[in-house]
Amino acid sequence: MKQVPSEYQLDALREIVNTGVGKAAASLNEMLEAHIELQVPSVTLFQLEELSAELRDNAEAEIACVQLDFHGSFAGTAALVFPPASAVQLVATLTGEDPEAPYLDGVMAGTLNEVGNILINGVVGTIGNILDRPFEFSVPNYVEGKLDELLQQKNPGGELTVLLIRTRFRVQDRQIEGNIFLVFELGSFGDFFRTLNGL
Repeated sequence: MKQVPSEYQLDALREIVNTGVGKAAASLNEMLEAHIELQVPSVTLFQLEELSAELRDNAEAEIACVQLDFHGSFAGTAALVFPPASAVQLVATLTGEDPEAPYLDGVMAGTLNEVGNILINGVVGTIGNILDRPFEFSVPNYVEGKLDELLQQKNPGGELTVLLIRTRFRVQDRQIEGNIFLVFELGSFGDFFRTLNGL
């Protein structure tokens, strides 16, 4: 039976995510020495098999992605996802390099891994701290490919719940789109939302 979180649970989650995004923005500003604003995100929930419908044509588009596995009281994968153009724009802005420079690919993985590590730890770490359920993270991994294939690799043929946090970066007056996906392993999703009842 498909689990559907209550409005109270979703409201509590949005509040936690907003706190985490604020912390992540402050960390990015300090560590990358660039003024980065992260707009208040929207939070939606769907099953992995519904991914294509939820994101329309974006599910099969090529994307740049930083993935971190997490485990503890809950387990799954966090992914920071950018359209390629946004990824190039973000890396060029943060490094001061020309977006058209052929060597930009050489610094792409390292820069996005750093951004992804800060942002995902800010959001997911805040969730763990507020719920008193801390997580441990894997090393960030930069990959390129199609979003649906990358997410489904984590549990081929299995049922997974996806928490989609839509974010918009503003770096020096440039609009750069990004999404955070939290993909929960089977069994973690229900436990996760039950802990929100205690807030």
